[in-house]
Amino acid sequence: MNPERMRAVADAIEESGRFHYSAWAGRLNQDDAVYGYVSTSRELREYGTLRKCGTTGCIAGWAATLAFEDAEHLYGKRSNVMISDVAQKYLGLNDREAFHLFHGEAMVTVGFYETGGDALMKGTAIEAAKVLRMVADGEVVL
Repeated sequence: MNPERMRAVADAIEESGRFHYSAWAGRLNQDDAVYGYVSTSRELREYGTLRKCGTTGCIAGWAATLAFEDAEHLYGKRSNVMISDVAQKYLGLNDREAFHLFHGEAMVTVGFYETGGDALMKGTAIEAAKVLRMVADGEVVL
């Protein structure tokens, strides 16, 4: 795991205030509902990443955005892989850790929600940033 990158993702989520656990990445309509779901690295690059206004994403979507900004070489400009794969590699997670973090289970572990499903539906940018920092600081083990 890469604690520095975990903190960078936490900062990006917190600074934007835009977080939606049920979408790797997507656009927001005027009611803050997600549409235009994006799930692959090619789509995210074409989309312009999550730094654009009117967008939202989950921890994996934000990690992939930072990966493309910091190290396009992770998968190359022509490859097309799942956003979760880009994020997992960028954050240095194994499969179990990635699942735990990307599917809301880490929010259950810290006590924010009773189930991963609750976290996926209700998780906030502040909670996501806090969980990432707790993982980075070793307070939570994925």
